[in-house]
Amino acid sequence: MAVQHDPLQVLSAFLTRHPAPSILIAYSGGMDSHVLLHACATLRPQFPALGLQAMHIDHGLQAGSAAWAQHCAATCAALAVDFSSMRLALEPRTGISLEAQAREARYQALAAVLPPDAMLLTAHHQRDQAETVLLNLLRGAGVDGLAAMPTVRPFGPGRLGRPLLALPHAALLAYAHRKGLHWVEDPSNASETPDRNFLRHTVLPLLAGRWPGVEQTLARAAGLQAESRAVLEILLPEKLAQVAGSRPRTLSIKRLQLLEPALQSALLRQWFRELALPLPGRERLLQIPATVLSARADALPRVAWPGGEVRRFRDDLYALPPLPPHDPACVLPWLQPDQPLWLAGSGTWLEPLPLAWRESLAGDGVVLTVRFWQPGQPVRHPGGRRVAMKKHFQQAGIPPWERSRIALVYADACLIRIAGVRDFIDRPAGAPDSG
Repeated sequence: MAVQHDPLQVLSAFLTRHPAPSILIAYSGGMDSHVLLHACATLRPQFPALGLQAMHIDHGLQAGSAAWAQHCAATCAALAVDFSSMRLALEPRTGISLEAQAREARYQALAAVLPPDAMLLTAHHQRDQAETVLLNLLRGAGVDGLAAMPTVRPFGPGRLGRPLLALPHAALLAYAHRKGLHWVEDPSNASETPDRNFLRHTVLPLLAGRWPGVEQTLARAAGLQAESRAVLEILLPEKLAQVAGSRPRTLSIKRLQLLEPALQSALLRQWFRELALPLPGRERLLQIPATVLSARADALPRVAWPGGEVRRFRDDLYALPPLPPHDPACVLPWLQPDQPLWLAGSGTWLEPLPLAWRESLAGDGVVLTVRFWQPGQPVRHPGGRRVAMKKHFQQAGIPPWERSRIALVYADACLIRIAGVRDFIDRPAGAPDSG
């Protein structure tokens, strides 16, 4: 077997290039992951400091899945590899296939047990990569989707590695036969109902009949797209900084409008990534310049998608997760003003009052409460005069959707602080000014 198709040689080079203090193998019991497990165990003398563990996730979707876990445990025992297993209970959800739900739950479970700085290894290979390229192409994906699966990426507290990604399926099968490995067969893999299985059993063989190297070609195309993505990841952050808005984590609408539409879209996607927001679909992405960037400066347009939304205020463009439910009429007693108070409506903590304030207010025997602004409801400060709340919010640059979530701290019936905006009582010596 050629060196470049030898799992041991490929894995050894990978572990040398991407060192990690410990490895967790996602072990299904199938042929691919068994090859990965066996190769890792074989290479332990070459990497004596490497901690090696395997984990089996039982999705409970097959009648014989309990026996698979037993097989995995026995295999790991024979190889002297630490083993653990976890059984998941999946509840069908609308809008997501059972296969996608199982994959999502599996990775969540693996991320939860991965030690810090460790690397999770999966046995994805060249055919898996080719299938992913085709699936994403048929979904109309761009550079990110067509780059398919990266060899290494951040994952939970560590990294996820796919050391066998460049190997054809035949190389893994040859290794398994040569080493006399025994594995389990998942009967669901024979079904052509899932899109990936249909591509594997019907489409790829048809393409290979005309273009014999189709899997390698598709994987190579993914590599070229990954190179393009890497270049964008270098260039886009610098360009993004040039269109920064007046407030943290915002973009300037005027500066964005000077750019070509293609660059606008690329910068918006990069911005969402940096903010850890899910990317919108193409249609939603195009709505942002059409309805938000082009809106009047005093308008309050909004484009939303699952997990994110974009709004504008003045010249600033905001991207944020969906706002949590909030009742502006609620009143929160602040019994321990020396401790931060969680504000569910804004998803933030209210900072403790300064010590000098607490001592002064405690001497007066006042009761502290936290309330929220409701438009049209008068607010008065200790002098009895009405507080022009809208004016204070405008001067502080608080966007309208945040205003009813800003904490108003009251001493009895008097407003003493608009959190992060202004204080309305004299500050005792040493107390900082929040406004």
